[in-house]
Amino acid sequence: MNIIDLFPTPICEKYLEPLSKTTLKNFFKYETKPDWEFEILQSKNTYILEEKSFKNLKKQINSFIQEYVDQILKPSSNLKFYITQSWLNYTNEKQTHYPHFHPNSIISGVYYINANPKFDYIRFKKNVYDQIKIYPKQFNKYNSDTWWIPAATNKIILFPSCLMHEVGNVKETYGKRMSLAFNVFAKGNFGSRLNCFLYIFLFIDHFFAGLS
Repeated sequence: MNIIDLFPTPICEKYLEPLSKTTLKNFFKYETKPDWEFEILQSKNTYILEEKSFKNLKKQINSFIQEYVDQILKPSSNLKFYITQSWLNYTNEKQTHYPHFHPNSIISGVYYINANPKFDYIRFKKNVYDQIKIYPKQFNKYNSDTWWIPAATNKIILFPSCLMHEVGNVKETYGKRMSLAFNVFAKGNFGSRLNCFLYIFLFIDHFFAGLS
């Protein structure tokens, strides 16, 4: 049987170069604030990657973003993708990060400064609703509603910003997990004129249908 992977969801991961001790120390100097929605601590600074001390890290992340754009998105126009915001997440024992997505963004990513693949993970949730759920005897990428990807120090993961995701409890035997999250947008001309005309047509059609 030939399976056609129609509309697959691209999630890309790789390992970056290990950070120097000096760079690691810089992550602990920022003031934090509680995120009451997610019950974790976040840096007050939401432009971490603009700091000079993270110049090399930002260069590596931008390189990976460009790989994602070139191999996955393949834009027809000359778009320039750039990091809009970047912030630190500090997750202590037994804390979690509830399901969410990142609005006003095209690509989102997370870089793990301190994480253990035995205990830490990020869970992605399928955005498409299944009208009738059939429980499988063995899970795979076709029949699963969620999928777990292990987190590990120096690993970076990129994914569509609209994709729902969450972080499970940090195990008591491990300790604090630290990650750098970021969003990516684009400069240039994008969107579809055809879609605009289609929406206008549908609006007019519905308008006159309501008058009849």
